[in-house]
Amino acid sequence: MKSKIAAHFRPSRRTSHTYERLKQCKGCGSYTSLWDDTCLYCGAEGKFTPLLPLLQTIMKRHAQRDVLIVGTGALAAIVLSKNLTEMLISLLAGIALIVLYLLLRKKYTPYLEKSLLNELLQSENRTIREGLLLDTEAAAADLKAEDYKLAYEKLREIGYLFTGNQVKILKIICLNHFNLRKDMDLELSTLLPEAFDIDFVLYLFEVSKVNPELVKRDAIDYTIRYRSEIEALPGGHIALALVFTAALRVKAYVIQYQDQIADFIEELPRERLIRLCHLVAEGPEDFPQLYPRLTALLKQKHESDPELQGII
Repeated sequence: MKSKIAAHFRPSRRTSHTYERLKQCKGCGSYTSLWDDTCLYCGAEGKFTPLLPLLQTIMKRHAQRDVLIVGTGALAAIVLSKNLTEMLISLLAGIALIVLYLLLRKKYTPYLEKSLLNELLQSENRTIREGLLLDTEAAAADLKAEDYKLAYEKLREIGYLFTGNQVKILKIICLNHFNLRKDMDLELSTLLPEAFDIDFVLYLFEVSKVNPELVKRDAIDYTIRYRSEIEALPGGHIALALVFTAALRVKAYVIQYQDQIADFIEELPRERLIRLCHLVAEGPEDFPQLYPRLTALLKQKHESDPELQGII
């Protein structure tokens, strides 16, 4: 692999719901999750409408249609009235029905929006999927052109909606071309591949060094599942040690993965070893596998260290 590059990623906008990342081209009806203002399908520029305003427009049209239907019914009643009294009653009834409809619609708007959204997403599911696949092809073209930063930024947006293994692998390939830093907006759990993947292990190794807070249960479970494959790689033992060292952040992780942590306690940096000793000292009975291995290590290699000897 070529030398790694420094990168500052484009900020990814925050949304309450993932569907808010979608926008539709008014020219051809295709969807995209990218920030570009040019439609990848038809080439139109400046014709995108975000899904939420699109939904609100449909809601408004439905309301106008319903009011028109009620108004038409009231008008028909007025026309068919035999006298002025019936005409007045028909008019007042029509107005009352419209007002009642609008009040009820306002009250139930959130439920109507949710129902309409589900209906829209189901009916447009194929078109949305095709649009996201087109976005993915654009990102893959950037990757092929070695524009790893732009490719990753696109794949990150696509990944909020399209969580397939292909997108994960492409993102991992991009990320392995960057010099990772703690201040970067990195991801890990969202990148877990469906099977053993060397590129992901390389990325996991780097993330465990610069941002161990990202190492959660799912990443640790992945490491355990493919431990033999990882250990067979050059530097695989170090990678495993880093992952299980990251587990020391959370006491529940230490209890759950104490067997694996025990296998790597000799590789723990001193500050991590001190952290582990304090955790175990809080309740040795919670660590039946780890406690004897830890005390044996302290006796064999750290007997002259008063700080370590005084913890347990």
